[in-house]
Amino acid sequence: MKNEIKQLSIFVEDKMGELTDITTLLANNNISIKSINLVDSSDFGLLRVIVDDTKKAALVLEKEGFSLTITNVLAVKIKNRVGSFNRVVSTLSEQKINIEYIYTVDSDTYGIFIFKVAPNSFKDALQALKDKNIEIVDKI
Repeated sequence: MKNEIKQLSIFVEDKMGELTDITTLLANNNISIKSINLVDSSDFGLLRVIVDDTKKAALVLEKEGFSLTITNVLAVKIKNRVGSFNRVVSTLSEQKINIEYIYTVDSDTYGIFIFKVAPNSFKDALQALKDKNIEIVDKI
């Protein structure tokens, strides 16, 4: 589907060096990290990564025993000014689209916000954002 971005969600053990093991595997296989987000719980972490070659990264990581899933996410480019982010989340809320989580890649002039919505709402979310002329990007 156009405008979707593939994100790897990797289960990470809560032990020293686990993140380095993953980033080293990716680097050694010439896979570039475009966005990364690590969330922890008491026993494990969940590493969300967008890379330049999702299939290759999944193969490399699974071969080394990492458990992962591949998820479709939206990436929205928003100008860095007051109210821009609110416009996006309000658009989704008006359409009754639940946002499961968000993280960002930011700069001085704009931010790219990664949105995970329920899979059955993905097409509706795309259409609602397009209808409001909100820029959706295909790559980070």
